[in-house]
Amino acid sequence: MISAAVCDDEESILNYMSNKIRSEFVKANIDAQLFSASDPFFLLEKIESEVPDVIFLDIDMPKLGGMDIAQFLIDNDIKTLLVFVTSHDALVYKSFKYRPFAFIRKSFFDEEIGSVVSDIVTQLRKSDDNFSFKTGSGLFRVKLCDILYFESDGNYINLHCANGVHKFRATIGSVESELSGKSFIRIHKGFIVNIQHVFALCGDELKLDSGDILPIGRSNKETLKRALMRYMR
Repeated sequence: MISAAVCDDEESILNYMSNKIRSEFVKANIDAQLFSASDPFFLLEKIESEVPDVIFLDIDMPKLGGMDIAQFLIDNDIKTLLVFVTSHDALVYKSFKYRPFAFIRKSFFDEEIGSVVSDIVTQLRKSDDNFSFKTGSGLFRVKLCDILYFESDGNYINLHCANGVHKFRATIGSVESELSGKSFIRIHKGFIVNIQHVFALCGDELKLDSGDILPIGRSNKETLKRALMRYMR
């Protein structure tokens, strides 16, 4: 899942851009959660509580412009892909110092949005070191390296980190598929473990560096041993 924010002080343009962006993510078969704001201060409040993967930002807005928001992101070391949208081509050159991911000219928005969204998807897949999940409170992301293990709990999953547990609705099978190719392995019908946090293999149990001890399924034991050998190399 990708989270995106769109900000433009003109409501009609904001709605048009949001619909086009959402449509392009659908075409790319990406589940995208879109947040739209005509008030840039409202966008800042949103960013402070939940950082989106990408922000589509009008450069020229009264009181608080796109470059002001970009400076806020830099000053607070907030990592996100920034796409500047403008009707003033001259502002593009002034915004280079903020290292935006892309520019879109409003007069060519329909022609350019498709390739920009495609590039965003490619970039996020390359640098995807987070696990995203949705709860009733919104969309959350956790760094993969901070995850200890996933535990099946009925129709829910308990995501265990060193600093606590997050609960969200999903199946253990869907989590396993999403983590394919990452440093995670299914050790039991109800558990997926981050190999980076394995401390010891003790008979039919696995001990993590957090002190947690988890059961190993009989059918998963050999696969786990091979995965641990590959990781230790």
